[in-house]
Amino acid sequence: MKQDTKGRELFRQIVDETPKDLKKQLGYSDAIAIKLDGMLKQRGMSQRDLAKNTGKTEAEVSRWLGGTHNFTLRTLAKISVVLGEDVIAV
Repeated sequence: MKQDTKGRELFRQIVDETPKDLKKQLGYSDAIAIKLDGMLKQRGMSQRDLAKNTGKTEAEVSRWLGGTHNFTLRTLAKISVVLGEDVIAV
């Protein structure tokens, strides 16, 4: 139990010390990954399908869906065109 408590304390300390802009970035990346996963499911598409249609590797698409990828605007635009729907709205 003591180790679990220490682990939680260390995690909380790391989270508390993480810069606000990085927290925001990770939140955006996670939200995009969740939306992208839903869009794929809605269309009955696999990660392999998306990789093939975007010219990316399956490993890269897997990283996109992991929730921590730093998407470029170009990649988001390419995904949006392939899926026929905007991944993000501004």
